[in-house]
Amino acid sequence: MAYSLLQVWRKPLLVVLKEKIMDPIGASAIWRWYGYDNAFVNMDGLMMQSVSGGGHHGGGLFINTFDDARFGLLFLRKGKWKNQQLLSEKWVEAAHQPYVANKSYGYM
Repeated sequence: MAYSLLQVWRKPLLVVLKEKIMDPIGASAIWRWYGYDNAFVNMDGLMMQSVSGGGHHGGGLFINTFDDARFGLLFLRKGKWKNQQLLSEKWVEAAHQPYVANKSYGYM
C-alpha cells in the first residue's frame, strides 16, 4: 500500500503525512516515521523511501501520547479537524469495521 500511495503522490509519504495530517492537527515536531533501509525506490529520478505503516523491525510511526491523542480526536471527529475534512468520513467509518481474518483489526 505504501508503494501504491508513493506512486499517487510522487513524494515521500512522511512528507504527505506531515502536510496533510500532522501539521493541520497541530502535532509536535518530534514525531518520526522510519522506513526500512532496503525500501528505497527510484521515483522520477530521485531515490525515495517507501515507508511502511507498521512499527516492526525498526520501521513505522513513532509518536508521543500528545500526538497519539490528536489522532484519536481526529477519528472521534470522523476525520474532521476544526473546519477542515482531513480524512474522508466514509474512510474513517470503514476503518472501524472489523477485519474478517482478525476482528480486532480494521484496515490494519
